[in-house]
Formats: sequence, C-alpha cells, structure tokens
Amino acid sequence: MAERSGPSVGSTVVRRAAPLALGAMLGAGVFLGVAPAVSIAGPWTPFAVPVAVVTAWCAASATRHQADSYGPTGAGYACVRDKLGVVPGRIAAGTGLFGHVAALTAVAGAAARYLPTPQPLAAVSFPLLAVLASTAGLRIRGLAGWLWLALTIAVLGVVTAACLAITPVDSPSVSPQGPLAVSGAAGVLFFGLVGFERLTAAADRTDRYPAAVLDRALPAVLLAAGVVLTVVLVAVSYQLGSARLALSPAPLLDALRAADAAALTSGVGTAAALAMSPVLLAVLESARSTGAALVSDGELPVLSRRAGPAGTPYPFDLVLAVVAASLTLFLGPEQAVPIAACCLLVHYALVNAAARVLLLDGGKLPRRTACLGMGLSVILAMSMPVPAMAVTLAVVVLVPVTAGAIRRSRGFERSSHHERPPEEHDVR
Repeated sequence: MAERSGPSVGSTVVRRAAPLALGAMLGAGVFLGVAPAVSIAGPWTPFAVPVAVVTAWCAASATRHQADSYGPTGAGYACVRDKLGVVPGRIAAGTGLFGHVAALTAVAGAAARYLPTPQPLAAVSFPLLAVLASTAGLRIRGLAGWLWLALTIAVLGVVTAACLAITPVDSPSVSPQGPLAVSGAAGVLFFGLVGFERLTAAADRTDRYPAAVLDRALPAVLLAAGVVLTVVLVAVSYQLGSARLALSPAPLLDALRAADAAALTSGVGTAAALAMSPVLLAVLESARSTGAALVSDGELPVLSRRAGPAGTPYPFDLVLAVVAASLTLFLGPEQAVPIAACCLLVHYALVNAAARVLLLDGGKLPRRTACLGMGLSVILAMSMPVPAMAVTLAVVVLVPVTAGAIRRSRGFERSSHHERPPEEHDVR
C-alpha cells in the first residue's frame, strides 16, 4: 500500500497526531511535574526543559525503529529481550509497567487535588473509573482529542495570563540541590513527555503513521510541549516564587490565588481535573501494550488475555488500577511523579541500548541518537531524588528474580508431570 503524501500527510498530523500526543504530554507534565521539578532545581528549572525534550526525542526515535521491526505491541520490551537478553527484558518490562502504575497514581492524585471540593477517596476512584471507561470502549480520538487539547490549552492560558497580569509579592527562592539539580529536574519533567509512544508505537492501526508523518510530527509535538511547559513554568514561578511553588500541592490554583484571581479557582480546578482524566486512559493504553507482549512470551498469566466488550484486557487493566488506587493512599503526586519518572528513565535507557544494537547495520544518526538517549536516560535517572531511585532499584532487582522463580517453578511442575512413570498412572 502506498504511503500517504502531500497535503494528506499534513492533514493527518493535524487531525490525529497532534491532539493525541500533546493532550497526554501537557495533561501530565504541566499539571503534575512543575512543583517536584522546582523543588530540585529552584529557579534553574527552565533550563531543564530542553534536556527533557532531547531525552524524550531520543527515546521516541528508538521506539519508532523498534515498532518498525517488532510491531507496535510491546516493541521496546521485545527488542530489549531479543537484543540484550531475558533478564534485561524483564527489567525493562518491570520498570515500564511500574512506571505506568506510578503514573496512574500521580495523575489520579493530582486530579483529585484540583477538584473544587476534594474528597479523600476521589484519587482512589479515578484509576478504577478509567478501567470502566476503557472496558466500555471510551477512546479519545478525532474531535474528542481536539476538545481535550483545547480544554488543556484554555486552562493553561487562563493561569498564565493571570500570573503575568499582576506584579507578585517578593518571595524566597529555592537553592538548587547540588550540581545535578538541572538533570534531576529534567528527569521529573521527562515524565510529562512520554506520550510520544502514542505516535511511535500505537497499537491501534488507525493511529499508526508513515515515516513522512513521524518525521515532522515528533519534533513538532515535542517542541510544542516544551514551549508550553516553559511558558507555564516561568509564569507560575514568577507569581509564586520557587520556594512557594516547590511546596504547592496544586500549583496552578495557588498561582491564581496569589494573582488575586481566587474567583477562578473553582472553574479552573474543575477543567484541570477533566483535562487530566483522559491521561489515565492514555497510561492504561501504553501499559497494555507491554502487558500483551509479556502474555505472548508466557511471562504473565493467560488470564490477562481476557477482554471486555470493547476488546480491552480488563483483568490486566484492573490489576494495574487496583495497585495504583492503593498507592494513592500512601503517595501524593509529588512523590509518585519522581518514582514514575525514574522507572521510565531506566526503561528507556534499556530501550535505547537495544535500539543501538538493532540499528548496527543502519545509518549513523539513528545509532548515535540511541547512544545519546541511553546516556541521558542514565544520567537523569541517577540524578533523581533518593527515594525514587530506591524504589526503582527495588523494581530492577525484584522483578527479574520473581519472574525467574515463577518461571522455574512452572517448568519444574510441567517436567515433573511429563516425566512421571506410566505405572504411577496405572496405580491410580
């Protein structure tokens, strides 16, 4: 089949690619990542944005080549397992899935905080409602994607205008946490840019794009997300100051109050919560791709293959949602975001390493991009807060050990059954 070209390619990017990726990126990064990033780098945080964007672009390039070779379903995990081995594959899958679980926790907690009247159990219910909506067949596509993006941009526009319209009171600044502060903040902000896999490795055929589309869509979407993130970050920091922003549980609402626009907080909070809700669906969709690849390799129970009326594997989705809902009782978004970012950075470090091996016979630029992405991912992960690194290390160690033990026990049970002598069956 011939690839689309000319005006149709451009219209495809505008109609489908831009809202899908940008909605997920802005809905996660701007609403969740600003305060944790500022708590690390203080007034230097804007310099972390381009580092995060370059890291995301390298990871997007790697997943794009892997999807071309292995298919879109779990392409990153499949490539790591094939090129680097079973244990690195399990580490990549474990950090990827737990990163998505932590992302569900962070988004649910942030959406609950932005509600006009926050309820204690609202964060618990959001992941479960996302599974219900996904199983019922709700998908953000076409006009719905544009409405989602428009709502997000409108919220950010109102907050930015209010912050810049009034001179702020003097407030103290946060001192950067050591020489790696910018890279640590970049690691947190990377969390808000991982929506690129909705373009590079989309499981749905209607969301897959030829090379001509991705060549223009990926840089444009990442650049747009970086610009919006920088503008909002500067505006909110201008109004609150880095010290107040670093401690803010709901930065956009606190910025409105500081700008003498408290009357807008109810409407902006509701709109922000609505803008974050589809991010939960996007996170489930991305995690489901890795889960499907694990099931096909025998690493997850066959139960995960069961699907609801809309074709989504609801047992797998439900397990992720229940774990995320449980974590919301113990982790706030400011703790969950660094954990999610650190796990995903380790995941993409392995993905980039595998992509470099995959591209040994290809051009130099893709190989060098994969090397750069691997290096940046490692540096950013090692610059994260200690609790986030500790949780990530636990995932890196426990997942392959547990998976290996389960695999060996299954193999022993099967071999014991098949090697049982015939007379034992006769005695029965």
